[in-house]
Amino acid sequence: MILTEDKKYTMSLELEDNQGSGAPLDKTIELEFTNRELLHAVITCGMPLQRLTPAYFSKRRTELLYKIFLVETALDTEGDRLKKSRKIAYLDSSEKSVMSYYLGMFFTKLISRRLYGIDCLTHLNLIEKINGDGFIDFFDGEWRPDMIGYRASSNTWSVWEAKGGSNRREQALKKGSQQVAAIASINGQKPDPAAVCMTYYDHGYLCGVVRMPATEKGEAVGFDHKRFCRAYYRHICEAFLECGAGTRMEGQNAELSVAVPCFTEEKRAGEERRIHFGMSKSMLLHLMEEKYDFFTQGGIGIWRESCPGDAFVGEDGIYVR
Repeated sequence: MILTEDKKYTMSLELEDNQGSGAPLDKTIELEFTNRELLHAVITCGMPLQRLTPAYFSKRRTELLYKIFLVETALDTEGDRLKKSRKIAYLDSSEKSVMSYYLGMFFTKLISRRLYGIDCLTHLNLIEKINGDGFIDFFDGEWRPDMIGYRASSNTWSVWEAKGGSNRREQALKKGSQQVAAIASINGQKPDPAAVCMTYYDHGYLCGVVRMPATEKGEAVGFDHKRFCRAYYRHICEAFLECGAGTRMEGQNAELSVAVPCFTEEKRAGEERRIHFGMSKSMLLHLMEEKYDFFTQGGIGIWRESCPGDAFVGEDGIYVR
């Protein structure tokens, strides 16, 4: 597939009950989304390995290219459906698992926004502790959930576990249910929702399932909005710092233009296309100065209105065109 092509896609998505016990499905929907929605999820879903790598010039551009490469290599298209690419058939299971994991993460970002109104989603172990003593790593065993989400309209938090694989694996869904159940509350609130989101292939076509288990006996997690915002927006801010020469000021917005090589079609090998993403200049200034008051005071809604009309704009204030 080519993520930069203007296209609409459809995938079958199963929504299960909140028992997490393999009960009958509540319903199956056909989720429609555009390439820009998926690209927004790819850009804004932070890399879980970013704590392992030191800062260096063009680090964020390299990460972005890697994520786009994974998606475009793993998936082909057939009409409006996404399919497992034949190009990856020669890979061993471990290599395929890496691709499946990242696909699961990106689609969890997309699905959480579309169906549950989650504005921001970031990895739990990228959020700093309230006392500033490192990151939230006390879920350091195999049961740690992946990500924490925030819905600004209701000031509520959510817990997400992303899964990806070649098949719909009940065992993985059960384990994911245990992982999200490890958190009973976030900042004093019950997670809304606490969900496992899995992508898999059915006869070669990409599908998904969302399961919401009960979360009553887990631990309490606490952090402030500032540290959550920093975890979510950090890699975007660093991309602007690293690519200063590629930043354009378009009216009220700051925009990055990133050159991306063509990964998949031989006849276009070596050619470049460009991805443009950005936000309000006022919002970028707030982020650079680590002023996150806008996060809880409705500022994002105002800044979203200034974004280009031909762009896809996320509830996080970041647009892609």
